[in-house]
Amino acid sequence: MFDKPALFFRRRERGATVFRILDGPNGRMEMVQIAVLKPDGDIKSANKQSPSAEETAEITRWHKTRKARQAARDAVRLDTLVGDINAASHWLQSGATEKQVQDYSRDILLALHDLRATIVKRLSKAGNATNSKKE
Repeated sequence: MFDKPALFFRRRERGATVFRILDGPNGRMEMVQIAVLKPDGDIKSANKQSPSAEETAEITRWHKTRKARQAARDAVRLDTLVGDINAASHWLQSGATEKQVQDYSRDILLALHDLRATIVKRLSKAGNATNSKKE
């Protein structure tokens, strides 16, 4: 059917639940939870099972790969967001009816205000961190 991996990772927001894949009775595949991978990369044993050193290394490799994929996906999302905002501006300027402008303006303005406020706060924190390092 397919090559069976040694571990299976049930993805969560940033971490994962890690299962060891075993051959069970009657040739059926069994999955035994052995660990929980936290968003910071910390590996916690689960259900009185502990990952071996080799499994721990594989979990760490998987986590690094997952973080890189998430960063790439986030970059694509942000690029798409900028394009969507530009398309919305063009649509509002050239194609939207007065009713559509009335119907969508409040939600768009509130979302953009929220985004702007969040960006300003983050930049302010980054500026403060940079300034405190220089001192």
